[in-house]
Amino acid sequence: MKKMILGGLALAAAAAVGAGTAPAGDIGAGQAAIAKWDPNMAQTHAVVTNGVKWIDGVYLPIEGRVFDNVEHYYDRLPTNVTTAVNGGVRSMKHHTSGMMFRFTTDSQRLSFKWIPYNSGLSMDHMPSTGVSGIDVYRWDAVRDRWLYVKTGRIYSATKGGDLSIPWTPNTPCLVNLPLYNGVRRFELGVDPGATVSAYPHPSGQTKPVVFYGTSITHGGCCSRPGLAFVNRVGRDLDVPVVNLGFSGSGRMEFEMSEHLAAIDASCYVLDCLWNMSSSAQGGATDRSVEANYEPFIRNLRAKRPDVPIVMAEMCDVYCGPENAKDKFTRALYEKLVAEGWKNLVFLPKERQHGDDFEGTVDGCHPNDLGMADLAKGFGAAVRQALGLSR
Repeated sequence: MKKMILGGLALAAAAAVGAGTAPAGDIGAGQAAIAKWDPNMAQTHAVVTNGVKWIDGVYLPIEGRVFDNVEHYYDRLPTNVTTAVNGGVRSMKHHTSGMMFRFTTDSQRLSFKWIPYNSGLSMDHMPSTGVSGIDVYRWDAVRDRWLYVKTGRIYSATKGGDLSIPWTPNTPCLVNLPLYNGVRRFELGVDPGATVSAYPHPSGQTKPVVFYGTSITHGGCCSRPGLAFVNRVGRDLDVPVVNLGFSGSGRMEFEMSEHLAAIDASCYVLDCLWNMSSSAQGGATDRSVEANYEPFIRNLRAKRPDVPIVMAEMCDVYCGPENAKDKFTRALYEKLVAEGWKNLVFLPKERQHGDDFEGTVDGCHPNDLGMADLAKGFGAAVRQALGLSR
């Protein structure tokens, strides 16, 4: 039996506005998007302008996008999310947190252009490079890891962001999309005669690790997308990831268990406690752990009986004592294990942050240091859940 105990403040939600529709042939829920990608579509729809061949992002190999029936191509959840789920989720489903392009190309230069979904490019505690920017990584075969290359900055929502960099042909490339904004349009520019190919995970992993949680899971408040702990776990373990973090809105409504179960995941990570209350302490019952957690996890397990689940305590940079929500979560974990549940991992708060109190911007939301700490803690939990050696 795989079971192991490993030893907030809401960010502003952007208003949802109208968007386009997904093109025919996009990847369905839980499918391996990289493996299913059709290179002919990228070639057929490319446009050469001023010596650069531009390919629309809807024809590029993308990871972290798992639903067909969406309002906008880059949405994280489908159109059938109902009002039984809070408005924050319904609005922030347009954010592209966790989405990334993975490809190789024989081009000697890469150019990127993108138009953000919302006009708000930054927040008072998170820069535009993290909220609305992109960043680029290259695969280093010698070091056997992804290495950071460059950040794409953005100064105007109307004009969008742009970035152009030299590239060593046939080097695998990873482009992380904005965390707290969405993308209305994305384009990759390559040399006119260059080709683009998908870059699957060398590990062979195709099913994603699905993270469901709060503003912290969402990516607040790191300086650029690649530093969000979910993205770091994906790179560190060489696994696909799906980010369903929703600032101030991870409340475990029963319907959300249905949407998670619609994804053919390798593992589910539940990290919602910051956004939930405890009715034992007089908190609102519509978001309380007592009312929501057990029905949620039981339905998820019923729909995906063989998929491991990680249950996380509420991260705390000060590593204070367990609160009522932590105690409930631990008790539920122990109850389920006693019932015979397998493939269940518990991640306590003391294995999430470091011990120097330096890991946040405001006592709650991680900075880049805090994200690195969380990546280690959550990475260890996911590694155990999946039985990985990497």
